[in-house]
Amino acid sequence: MGEEQMMKLMKEFVALVPGEVPGFDTQGGVVERANTRWGASIRLLQGLSRKGQEREKDGHEAHIRIWTSLLPDRNAAYQIAVLYTTTQRAPIGEPGMPEGSWSGLPIGEKVWSRVPQSGEAPVADLTVWDERLAIHVSVEYHFVSRWVKSVPISQSDLELGEMVARLILAKANLALLGWRDSPKRRLVVNGAPLEARRVQEKSILVPLKAVVERLGGKIDRKAGVVYCSWRGQKVAFPLGARVVLVGGRKVPLSLPILYDGHEAWVDGEELARALQLEVQKKGQTIALIGR
Repeated sequence: MGEEQMMKLMKEFVALVPGEVPGFDTQGGVVERANTRWGASIRLLQGLSRKGQEREKDGHEAHIRIWTSLLPDRNAAYQIAVLYTTTQRAPIGEPGMPEGSWSGLPIGEKVWSRVPQSGEAPVADLTVWDERLAIHVSVEYHFVSRWVKSVPISQSDLELGEMVARLILAKANLALLGWRDSPKRRLVVNGAPLEARRVQEKSILVPLKAVVERLGGKIDRKAGVVYCSWRGQKVAFPLGARVVLVGGRKVPLSLPILYDGHEAWVDGEELARALQLEVQKKGQTIALIGR
């Protein structure tokens, strides 16, 4: 995929759109080419602001800022991610924030985050590295008056900030897989026809919600995590993560959990392994059957 085509996808497909983050107004975003010591980077810069009526109630302005960098290779992306975490206390080239997300759920190949301590500026940071992508999200409170008492960043705003990182990562990875040109495949779930997509040489992506519902499961999404009840177990599909959480079990994925702006997509055979389904293939058709 050429650079111009990828910049267009970052602007038109990956960038957040109005209504995608509850309670926040979305700005269109800027896509630019930047040179780094590790090679050329495509950057998507975007900002969100809490809607006016909520700002007046809280006495402060809440903003979410996103820096997304697409690098030439894994090492370059990792180095940029580490730079995003840099603090005065961290040695150069080493992460300056604790490892782990705000929610504790996995995202990407590595994630670092921090929340401000009492007396610090009200800015919380989260950085994700995955393959060629480095994403940094900050949740910031700007007080409308110096007389307004400082308040800690709420857990709900941290959840929304983390959701932003998950959506961007899941859509960017899908774009990198050539989603818009990916060939369609016939999918059958418990006898009902659905549509799947082939990416790379062997991966068949299936629509998570449609598959689980055809199998009789219940599904719901909270912020950037899709949950389902399946055979008495709670299963979590964190967008952008490379694992499925089945009860207390972690099922690794070769591709992250992806998102097209409407539906989450997962490799069909890996979903079958996580939910213990039977997989049958015949020609261009893949069938998932509840055992």
